[in-house]
Amino acid sequence: MSVFFEAAEKLAGAFWGLPALVLFVGGGLYASVRLKFVQFRCLGRAFRETLKGSEKSAEGPTPIEALAASLGAVMGPGNIVGVSSAILLGGAGAVFWMWVSAWLGMALRFAESFLAVKYRVEKNGERRGGAMYIFRAKKMPAMAAAFAGAGIIVSLTMADAVPASALGNALAGAWNIPPAVTGAVMAAFTAAVVFGGAKRITGAAQITVPVLCVFYALLTGAAIVCRPAKAVSALAEIFSEAFSLRAGAGGLLGGALRHGLSKGVFSHEAGMGTDPLLAASTSENDAYRQALVSMTGPFLDTVVFCSFTAIAVLTAQNAGNDPASMARTAFSEFFPGFGGWASDVTLTLLVLATLSSWAFYGEVCVKYFSDRKLFVNLYRGLYCAVPLISAGADLSKLLVIGDLTTAIMAVPNVILCILLICEVKTAEERRLIGTSSVDKMRGKRYHNYTEKL
Repeated sequence: MSVFFEAAEKLAGAFWGLPALVLFVGGGLYASVRLKFVQFRCLGRAFRETLKGSEKSAEGPTPIEALAASLGAVMGPGNIVGVSSAILLGGAGAVFWMWVSAWLGMALRFAESFLAVKYRVEKNGERRGGAMYIFRAKKMPAMAAAFAGAGIIVSLTMADAVPASALGNALAGAWNIPPAVTGAVMAAFTAAVVFGGAKRITGAAQITVPVLCVFYALLTGAAIVCRPAKAVSALAEIFSEAFSLRAGAGGLLGGALRHGLSKGVFSHEAGMGTDPLLAASTSENDAYRQALVSMTGPFLDTVVFCSFTAIAVLTAQNAGNDPASMARTAFSEFFPGFGGWASDVTLTLLVLATLSSWAFYGEVCVKYFSDRKLFVNLYRGLYCAVPLISAGADLSKLLVIGDLTTAIMAVPNVILCILLICEVKTAEERRLIGTSSVDKMRGKRYHNYTEKL
C-alpha cells in the first residue's frame, strides 16, 4: 500500500506544478482569445443577468441558486488558508497572480458551463450534465466513467474529509472543542441538507453564501477602517511585488507567479469540471445566459472574497507564519476578543457550505453510473459519515489521493473545453449579431438541446 501512495504522490506532485499551470493558464488564455475576452466584454451583462434572477421551476434550481451552491463548493478553507499560504510562500505579489488566474479562469468557466447545458440530459425528471455526458455524446465512454469516478472520490476526500479535518483541528486548537463533537455537528448538518436533495442543497447555499460574504466583507471593511493607510499600502504592495525579482528570477517555478496562479486555480476551480455539474441542472434553457451567470463565480470567489483575506493579512502588523492561523491572528489583532471568534465562525460557515454543495457534485457522478435509490442513499450515508471519522485527523494520504483524482477530472475537462471551443465561439458570435436565444439555433450545426433518456 505504501508503494501505491508513493507512486500517487509522485504523479500528483509532478502534475500540480508546472504542467498544471501550463494547462490552466494556457487553457484560460486560449479560451479568452478565442472568445474575444468574453470575461471583460460581458462582465457587466453577466452580473445583470445574475441579479435579474429566474422564476422558480420544477425542472431544477434557478441559475442564481446554482451560482450560490457553486460558490459554496469552492469557498472553503482554501479561501482563508490558501490565500495566507500564497502570501507566505510568494509574497504579497502572489495575490495579483491569483487575480490573473481568476480572470483567465472566467473564460474557461464560460466555456465549460455553456457546453454542460448544451449536452445535458433529462432523466427521471432531473437535468444532468457535465464532462461525462459530453464524453458520452462524443463516443468516449471510458473517459466519461473515469471523470465521474474521480468526481466521487474527490467529493469524499478533498471536499469532505479534508475540510472536516481542518475545522476539527482549528476549533480544537482555538476553543478546546473535541474533534469528535465538531465532526458530529458537521455530520448532522450535512445529513439534514444532503438527504433533502438538490433543492435543499441549493436553497441552503442561497441563504448561507450571501450571509457569509456580507459578514466577511463587513469584518474586513472594519479592519480597513481601523488602518486605512496600511490597507492602501497593502494594495500597493500587491502590485509592486507581483513584478518584483521575487516573481522574476526563479519566480516562474517557485515565486509569486507560481504560488499565486496555483492557489488561484484551487480557489475558483474554473476548468476542473465541477461547476458545470450544477450549471447543467438548472431550470435555465439558454446555455449562453447560464454561461454568463456561471462566469461570475471565479470573480466573486477569488477577485472579491480572497481579496478580503489578503488585505486583512497584509494590513496586520504581525499575522505570523502559519497559513492555518494567519487570518485568525490578523483579525484578533484588529478586534481583540472578537476577531478570533469571527474568523472561526467564518471558517465554520465556509466548511459547512463546502460540505453541502460538494455532496451534490458527488451525487451527480454516482447517478451517472446508477439511479438506484440504494446506491444513492449509500453514497449520501457515507458522505455524511466522513466528517465523524476525519474531524481533526491527519489526512496526508487522503490529500495525495484527492490531488491525483482532481487531476483526472481537470485534465480531460480543460482539453475538452479547448477542443470544443469552436461550438462556444459560434454561439457567442451569433448572439452578438442578434440571435436572441441559443434555443433558436435548433436544427443548425451548433444547437442547444436537452436529450431525454
